Amino acid sequence: MKIELKTGILEIDYDEKLEELLDFSSRINKKRGFLFVSKVLGKHLPTKPLKMEETYQKLVDLIPKSDEVTIFIGFAETATALGQGVFESANLKNSFYIHSTRYQTSNEILFSFQEEHSHAPSHIFYMPQDEKLRTLLKKATRIILVDDEVSTGKTANNLVEELKKILPNVKKYYLLTILNWSKNRYDNFEYLALFKGNYKFFPKNIEVENVISEAQNIKNLDKIIPYNFGRFGVEKLNLKFEFDTSLKDKKVLVVGTGEFMYPPYLFAKFLEENGVDVYFQATTRSPINIDKIITSKISFKDNYFENIDNFLYNVDEYYYDKILICYETTQLPQSFNLKEKLSKFHFEDIFFML
Repeated sequence: MKIELKTGILEIDYDEKLEELLDFSSRINKKRGFLFVSKVLGKHLPTKPLKMEETYQKLVDLIPKSDEVTIFIGFAETATALGQGVFESANLKNSFYIHSTRYQTSNEILFSFQEEHSHAPSHIFYMPQDEKLRTLLKKATRIILVDDEVSTGKTANNLVEELKKILPNVKKYYLLTILNWSKNRYDNFEYLALFKGNYKFFPKNIEVENVISEAQNIKNLDKIIPYNFGRFGVEKLNLKFEFDTSLKDKKVLVVGTGEFMYPPYLFAKFLEENGVDVYFQATTRSPINIDKIITSKISFKDNYFENIDNFLYNVDEYYYDKILICYETTQLPQSFNLKEKLSKFHFEDIFFML
């Protein structure tokens, strides 16, 4: 199967499973010019919450059964909901979830690492805030790394090397993904994936526009993101929502913002369970061309006061009666102009708190 992109030609072994899982576009990125656009992740494409939930359970079914103390780790920003969804669906005793973040706070840093091919390579892992989770961290013997895809496995291997230095009791690492394209084998971890395949990419020599994907000035965001929805370690999130009956016969889009994906997904799932025709997706700092499945994009500055370029894709292709934009940030900067870009829709801001 040959896919001609603006950035080059992608060749991939065709499989019927792929049609359910992904489509294609191209990145604005010199290091990697192609993108497998997930249909089940709820990031770049609007996705039914039920479809996301089904994906979480399919991934859980791949995990070997065990009573070991287990840590689930997700990766910012694309896989924050995926990781937490898998963790909560697994429903294991003596386990917790934590995700990497690109935001600076005053909390104690456990370690950091670089995702070399990424548009925003820096990842931070904070020490869990809760003493119970700190104890579980010390006792953990198994770690499940959850991501949407793996290309070579190099980043995961580098991460495990760092984890081994600080978590000597961990005996087993798994890399759990929707897609696995890696041809490399590593002693540090075992692959688990819904789909394994091969691809080749033949890049074109093209100019890449300048996009701001990482903060130019380090800021302490304690007052902006004071709540712990995952980046400081969490057990099951017990969020309560009230149903707005005016949404009953409406087509609704719930939008998460940046790393803040899982709680808005739970809200979208709650609406779907109450009969609303609802879709979920999130804003992203991932710069993608309008190419193939990506047919429109809205560009704006982030809501985390870091002046980073953010995007929302393929909204214009759908008619929504209402768009609900969800935030973990306590306030919005003047530069955040997403709402102006969505002015043709009826929308509402929803600020989440714990």
